[in-house]
Parts: sequence; C-alpha cells; structure tokens
Amino acid sequence: MTGSGAIGLQLVLLLALWGPPEAQTLETTAPSENISEKTTGISTPKQSWNSTTLEFSSTAGPSSTMATSSEAEKLPFLNETIIIEGFPKVSQTKSITLHSPAELELMCSLVISNSTNTAKMDTVWTSQNATFNPETIRRNETSSKWCTRYTIKVRNDDQMRNYTCVYKTTPEIKATFVLQVPQVYVKSENIISYVGDVVVLTCDVGDGKTEVNPSFWIWYSNNGSGEVVINSTLMPEKYSFIQTPANTTKLKIFDLSELDTSSYWCKARFPLGESKGEVSLTVLTYLVPLKPFLIIAAEVIVLVSLVFIFEVVSKKKQGNTGKI
Repeated sequence: MTGSGAIGLQLVLLLALWGPPEAQTLETTAPSENISEKTTGISTPKQSWNSTTLEFSSTAGPSSTMATSSEAEKLPFLNETIIIEGFPKVSQTKSITLHSPAELELMCSLVISNSTNTAKMDTVWTSQNATFNPETIRRNETSSKWCTRYTIKVRNDDQMRNYTCVYKTTPEIKATFVLQVPQVYVKSENIISYVGDVVVLTCDVGDGKTEVNPSFWIWYSNNGSGEVVINSTLMPEKYSFIQTPANTTKLKIFDLSELDTSSYWCKARFPLGESKGEVSLTVLTYLVPLKPFLIIAAEVIVLVSLVFIFEVVSKKKQGNTGKI
C-alpha cells in the first residue's frame, strides 16, 4: 500500500471512531438540554418559594388589618369633671364607676377670683407615684377657670386606679379621680340562725338605675384559717346557688350547724376588676335563747326553796316555844 493509501485508511478509521459531524453535534447538544432541564428543576422550587412568600404576605395582611381594626376600636367615651371652688381648697375627690372598657376624659376646673393677677399656672397629673402630662395653662378670662385634662383608654384592671391633677400653687391644689368597678351590696350584713335551719345569703350590684351584670360570681368562706371556695357541685346537699337575675347572687345553706358560723364573701368579677361583699353568719343552738329563761327559773326555784325552808324552820321554832 502506498503512503497516500495508508493516510486515507487512517482517516477512514478516525471517522469510524468519532462518527459523522452531525452525530457529534447531537451529542454535544444533548448534554446542553440536560443542563437546561436541571436549571428548570432548580428554578421551579424558587418560584414555589416566592409563591409561599406571597401567600404568607396575604395571610399577614388580614392579621395586621385586624390589629389596626382593634386599635381603632371605638370605646364608649365618658367625660368626668371636678370643679374646685373656694380657693385655696387644697383637695377634692370624685369616684367614677366603670362597668366595662371606656375612653375616659378627666378634667379639673379650678375657679379663681378675677382679682387674681396670675397669668399662667403649671399643672401636672400623677398616678401611683408616677408623674405625667405636665403643662402650663392660662386662665379663661371670661369664666376665670383654669382647666387641665387627661384622656386615658381604660382597657384592663391595671389602669383602674386613682388619677390626680395637681395645680402648682402654694399650697398645691389637688383633685383626685377614683376609678372603681360597680360595688357589691349585701342584703343583710349580720345573720343569726339556729342549728338545723336553712339560711339564704344575698348579694347584688348596681344602683337600681343601670343594669350591671358581672362576668361571674364566686362565693367563699373565711373562718379565720383561710379562704375556702364554696362548690355546690361537690356538696349539693349542703350548698345551692341562685343567680336570677344576673346582677344578684344567693347562697343557700342547708342543715346549719355551729361549724357553719363564719364570714361569707360574695365576689363579682367584671372586665376591669372585681368587688366583693361580706356577710357574717352566726349559728346558735336552741338552748342559747333558753339560757336566760333557765337562769331566771333556777333563781326563782332557789328563792322559793329558801322561803319554804324558812317557813318550815319558823313553824318548828314556834311549836317548840308553845310546848315550853
């Protein structure tokens, strides 16, 4: 074989090993497509993650809207004013009863004579040793009043305390607002009953003008050793609760014994705190009211006996004297 033939044979063998140019192109392209599929596989989770993020945002939206709605919730608005007259009267107090959360505007109005030359006055508000809302006020020339106010949204029982406005005069003038929940009233503070009887203890809230319904009532006793909550479910034969209407509660105690002598407390719970009332129960035996009668009867018997003995002795002495 000639040199050119050997070269041609080598070319044919090389072509057979590597294949045609199109096959090489396809093999080169195929891996490129595989890489593209892998890239698509990676990008899909990324899209899914973005979708989850968007979904989280859409979920957070209403929650933040609800929070905004809660913050913007309209509370009943109440205005309470203390008018201070008779300068320099140094202190005054006013009680405010709140049944439920409310926005409360407290205002102090100090009335000073027109002859007072002071053009301005410093004031401050205090509550539980905390000082806040300092301001310098000017007199209302028409009515000669110095007014300072403080607004608070009362939402929980921590805010149910005293708020005092202080006028920085000499001496200082103060007016205090006392925040409280509706007070509990007891029908009878002291009850006396007897062994074996049935007794009913009654508490209620409200002034008769406004309906006040506590969230719930609790009864407990205190005999000096500690508070004991009364559970009518565990002792139905001993205790029974009557709560009609809702602003009234009654505790019925059956088969009284001297051990039932104790102080009983009814506690009313409200959204802004609680109040309670006390009933003192004394249980006596039937012998107790008879003791004075028995003592008198015994004294009469002793007296009659002495008189009888005296008469017998006197007659014997007279008989002996006659014989002599």
